[in-house]
Amino acid sequence: MHPELTRHSEVSLPKALRRPWPRIVGVASRAEELERLQGNECDLVELRLDALDEAMHDFPRHTVCPQPLLLTFRHVSEGGYCERITEEERVRRVRHLLPLATAIDWEIAKLDSARDLLAEAHARGVACIASAHFWGETPDAAQFNALEKKAYEEGMNVLKIAFTPHDEDELKMGLDWLTETNHTLPIALMGMGTLAGESRAVYSRHGSCLLYGHLGQRATAPGQWSAAECCRLLNR
Repeated sequence: MHPELTRHSEVSLPKALRRPWPRIVGVASRAEELERLQGNECDLVELRLDALDEAMHDFPRHTVCPQPLLLTFRHVSEGGYCERITEEERVRRVRHLLPLATAIDWEIAKLDSARDLLAEAHARGVACIASAHFWGETPDAAQFNALEKKAYEEGMNVLKIAFTPHDEDELKMGLDWLTETNHTLPIALMGMGTLAGESRAVYSRHGSCLLYGHLGQRATAPGQWSAAECCRLLNR
């Protein structure tokens, strides 16, 4: 960390994203998931705007959510559910709910489309998570470093990387990078696929700042645990 750069300081993060890590992120896309939510299930709620059910289309009616909100409208190229939507509309829908947000997530590969949104988020004190998702390939440490450098230079507050480790060596590569690199940002690292559970357990115990779990029955990434399972892992 570079403490003189306060835009990247842990202290400048909203309380819900500060240590002690990992913070549990409960992923919601259905109205009943918020209606049944208990305050101790997670530290933040990720509202997946690209996957909302019909009852959630007027989301402000559901703002009784007891936990801070992370807004995500995932691009289809990185796992989003809306295939026919322009970048302008995607930005508009996140901006519409920005006054309710503690944090927003935007893909590193798509930062150019959201410059004004990210600037407005920073001005409001809303944390900006830069994300990257690798569904089939496993990036190496050099690619991870490049992503962190880009996120840092762009003034993002947290880097989230989800990748698909195929064996224990690739799982260990992620662990080595997480623990042996002098990071400039808080890192949320997680695996998907057959090693998703093992990776999330290991990485969350070795410095990964966010642990994602679905609040309802539907996982939003291959191998994702439920928020309740995340709580059990952390003995909460």
